[in-house]
Amino acid sequence: DMRSAIISFISIPLSVLAAIGVLGYFGYTLNTMTLSGLIVALGVLVDDAVVSVENILRRLRDNAQLREPLSRIDVIRNASFEVHGPIFYATLVVLAVFVPELLSSSVQGRFVGPLALAFMLSVAASLVVALTTTPALSALLLYPEDAHVDAGWIVLLKRVQARLIEFFYDHTYIPIALVAAAFAASLWLLSTLGGTFLPEFREGHLVVQVTSTLPGTSIDEMLSLGKRMSADMMALPYVATVEQQVGRAEDSDDTFGPHQSEFQVELRPDVPVDQAKAEAQIRQIVGRYPGIQSEVVTFLGDRISETLTGQTAQVAIKLFGDDLDTLDATASKAVTVLAPEVGVVDLQFKRQSRMPVLDVTPDPNALAATGLKAQDVLDTVASDYAGTQVGEAYAGTATVNVLIQLSDSWRRQPNQLRDLTIGGAFGPVPLSSVAKITPGEGRYSILHENGLRFVPITFNVSNRSLQGAVSEAADRIANAGIVPPGVHVEFSGAAAAERHTRIELFFYSALALALVFVILLVGLRWRGDVWLVMANLPFSLIGGILAIYYAGIGLSLGALVGLVTVFGISARNAILLLSYYEQLVSQEGRPWDGATLILGANERLAPVLMTAILTAMGLAPLAIAINQPGQEISGPMAIAVLGGLASSTILNLFLLPALAARFGRTGPQN
Repeated sequence: DMRSAIISFISIPLSVLAAIGVLGYFGYTLNTMTLSGLIVALGVLVDDAVVSVENILRRLRDNAQLREPLSRIDVIRNASFEVHGPIFYATLVVLAVFVPELLSSSVQGRFVGPLALAFMLSVAASLVVALTTTPALSALLLYPEDAHVDAGWIVLLKRVQARLIEFFYDHTYIPIALVAAAFAASLWLLSTLGGTFLPEFREGHLVVQVTSTLPGTSIDEMLSLGKRMSADMMALPYVATVEQQVGRAEDSDDTFGPHQSEFQVELRPDVPVDQAKAEAQIRQIVGRYPGIQSEVVTFLGDRISETLTGQTAQVAIKLFGDDLDTLDATASKAVTVLAPEVGVVDLQFKRQSRMPVLDVTPDPNALAATGLKAQDVLDTVASDYAGTQVGEAYAGTATVNVLIQLSDSWRRQPNQLRDLTIGGAFGPVPLSSVAKITPGEGRYSILHENGLRFVPITFNVSNRSLQGAVSEAADRIANAGIVPPGVHVEFSGAAAAERHTRIELFFYSALALALVFVILLVGLRWRGDVWLVMANLPFSLIGGILAIYYAGIGLSLGALVGLVTVFGISARNAILLLSYYEQLVSQEGRPWDGATLILGANERLAPVLMTAILTAMGLAPLAIAINQPGQEISGPMAIAVLGGLASSTILNLFLLPALAARFGRTGPQN
């Protein structure tokens, strides 16, 4: 029926536009994650209106057969009120299961937060539309003659559904045993899934970090090295541009020296290439140059890793201790132990090679004779060589700091340090008369964390589970016996962040399940139905986990969000079916028998199928384009939802009614 289809369909643009308006009000944009949230919600958006319209059409059909039919408006109003309660509680359950993604404070959680918010806003908007717009449009457009008969294929499906329900009712424990076995097998399969929680993003842009093993390497030498590397990388057919940055800006937060360089490699969008293969080839090119350490990461991966550990690699092993020489020796041994590990790439220990320094040690006796303090000497040296800000100037509207500093020609002559003049109480004196100046060796930099010295070992993981690689690395270091007393080893980076995120999501998921349980206790009259709704967890997990396994994508953040999503949709379908059973028995006075059981299941067949089909149609493009840039999170999510939707839809339509007959009508019933 065209008019009832229009009423149902109009809930989609209204809900989506309302969600977009709220997102824009709070400063969110339409991006990959928010659009994915809106796409996932498509089936739920239309389901509210479908349930309401289906019930209105059924009531109009029944009313037309009465001797004294009620007015059309009264029938539509009463039919709408009948489903408002179930729709409201079913929507609350769907919103509750997304609370963990919305509350997660981790870096990984921040990626799915916009997706969860877009989904929740659109679903909440669809509830408002179903309670207001749908009944109003039904009153304007629907008439008793619109209560059409079902299409032939729907009639056939209802007959099949009735026969399967009767079979499952007569042999209830056989499907229960099969579902339990499938659920146990899926949980075992879940424990074997690899994958990286936060996937490697296919941005078409790579960052190559190159560090000379000699901190004294000049800018000119690094630029010369960079020209040769850039030419080799530009020879690859899929590389568009290569840009090199040497050292750091004057007021940069980074502490890079001229011996460190960063290459920005832009890949050509018109040449198809697997990014993992591109990274491997660029590693081979850079690895041909001796005397350097290097790593190849994506731009976003670089930023995320620096946020987590201060290092650019996925994994950072930090060795803490007091003696730097001992830390260096231990780190060198650890690199040797980790080098043969499968899946470990860009393994490096950035040893701080010795560099020449001039030690300035104030002489207390000479200072006393000249009326100077040690701080006067050190401040003068620091000011003349490092510079001291003494004021500000203006160049147009820009503010320019004014610094005093010795000229470059003076500072580049180490022997002239002896003649540096120190202003004292009795007149200027040369530095050599109040301090000892001796050549020595020092470190370019010393890293600290929480007041403790440490040296980092970093590596990335390729073609392997991140958690598995880190676990093996920890075992190798522990079993090698290379860590001396006084040295503490700590693993940080993406793997540690994953563990934190899993713990956080597990905690919030437990709270969400408790909230769902409370909502079900309030919304369902028959207490046994509460447990039947919770049984949708294995219903949805079975198909979702199998889809993840056969797609070979591993258990990533997107896949986990997909499993949560499909549980919410599945639980919603179960609530609406069980609430309809309660309505048939409590309000319409039907007996709790096989006829009522099949009637309720048949009435929910079309809405459940429509929810599943619309959701699948929206997610299919994401699942097909899983290897395309921008689909690193939404692609696995779509695959998990599609798999879980298949298993949960089948079980909800055929097995759940039989379970409801056996276990549903228990507890308070009024």
